[in-house]
Amino acid sequence: MMRIINKYIILTLVIFSISLFSCKEETTVNNSGNPEPPLSNPYSSIHFTFYYTSYDSLSIKTTADSVERNYSRILSDLQTDTVLKTSVHFYKTYEELAAVVRHVVPNLPTWAIGLSTAKDTIHMLSPKHSEQNYEYMLIVLIHEFTHCVSLNINPAIANNPRWLWESAALYEAGQFVHPSQLPYMVNQNPPTLSQMNSISNTQIYEVGYLLSEYIVENWSRTHLKNMILSNGNISQVLEMTVSEFQTAWFQFVKTKYNI
Repeated sequence: MMRIINKYIILTLVIFSISLFSCKEETTVNNSGNPEPPLSNPYSSIHFTFYYTSYDSLSIKTTADSVERNYSRILSDLQTDTVLKTSVHFYKTYEELAAVVRHVVPNLPTWAIGLSTAKDTIHMLSPKHSEQNYEYMLIVLIHEFTHCVSLNINPAIANNPRWLWESAALYEAGQFVHPSQLPYMVNQNPPTLSQMNSISNTQIYEVGYLLSEYIVENWSRTHLKNMILSNGNISQVLEMTVSEFQTAWFQFVKTKYNI
């Protein structure tokens, strides 16, 4: 489940499995296969607890402040009063990340960098990883936290449907891709919701922002929340068919962005 946004290739792989995670999440494995315990003093902010690496020692407060600044906005946008305090686990290497989530994702893709695995749990490569862009990793963290908020609203929403699950997170994280940069949109061939529900489809990461934008601007944020609550029941919440929604959404995009 790779998403390509601007020049960064990102994974948001989300498995809804609250019960499968335990305190063993805090143990990582280094390249030699030996256990590598987390730093002895996790960093706690008001709404998050960070289990971070030595890469993050000098930046952990900045990282925490970044997601804290977005906390109230995201809860307000999704009309939720409170969520559980969220544990955020950072890892130095893909191998460490994969080892921790292996019992949930046995074959984690090598390009995976961020996972929300429960309504209060996020796993990511360190934002200060040498191969990652720090500022963009902060956006990924906000994206993953939005997934956590969505799970607090509806525990059954993870990838159900996938287009809405990713769309809400992309919208709240501000991961906008101008449709003029997408040849299939310019050529009047937008992806269908069914296509974007496929786990192998990456177009959702390019147009997902636009889908939630359409819902919010044409209806309201309450309608977006109700879509999450209803697992994307378009006929119930928006009072139109899926086909009508797809046609009207693309017309909205064409008009607003002049494509």
